[in-house]
Amino acid sequence: MKENMKNYNKKRELLIDGDIIIYKTALQEEQAIKWDENLWTLHAYEDKAIAAVDEAIKKLQRDLLCKPYKIALTSPNNFRKDVMPSYKANRKGVRKPMILPVLRQHIMDNHKGIMWDGLEADDVLGILATTIDPYYDKDPIIVSIDKDFKQIPALICLDGDTINRITKPQADYWFMMQVLMGDPVDGYTGLPSVGIKTAEKILGDNKTVPLRTLWDKVVEAYEKKGYTEKEALQQARVAKILRAEDYNKKKGEVKLWQIKR
Repeated sequence: MKENMKNYNKKRELLIDGDIIIYKTALQEEQAIKWDENLWTLHAYEDKAIAAVDEAIKKLQRDLLCKPYKIALTSPNNFRKDVMPSYKANRKGVRKPMILPVLRQHIMDNHKGIMWDGLEADDVLGILATTIDPYYDKDPIIVSIDKDFKQIPALICLDGDTINRITKPQADYWFMMQVLMGDPVDGYTGLPSVGIKTAEKILGDNKTVPLRTLWDKVVEAYEKKGYTEKEALQQARVAKILRAEDYNKKKGEVKLWQIKR
């Protein structure tokens, strides 16, 4: 459901995916130079990249008519690797943009960046979006191009312009979709050979079905292909973007997902 932009004001907070902004900026600011027939180098201007990050944040504030914001980054540690050691192993050895660490530090030092040990930026934003904040009188808006956020019952802006409200049944449905489809970018398989069309067929087109019913359908699909419920649960625990109920902030502990019977 799309939201009317006229409803937004300075007391609505943006929850920004900092990983996306700094990676995109760091990549764009790299420039290749060919010095002679054999020698190529990459370079990036630090001050220019920092200015681009700052402008990207200001643009979101202007376009979405919101002034306050929080920006999250992913921790070097990741609880999902304890659940599934191969999680994101496909990214090992892949070169990252050279100026990325500088931009991460800039976010932490100059934008009060939020980074919680063991959590990805997605988790931090999911927790913040589903935590009642008495200071703000309106729901915050998660800003990211990552479709994983369709798992979070909140206001989501995936394109920097359009805002959609995800209901809890819709969020639970997308969570189960991802358990079936997996995510090759993040390195978890889901149920092999299941894409979006097959996943929709397994779950049905009714997005108001209780989560327990959807989970039973997921487990049945896994078992038909020779997998166990335990294996389906492992996929679910790495697929799930955390909400407030999944995290003990005082202890810094993740409550691994399991279906409530």
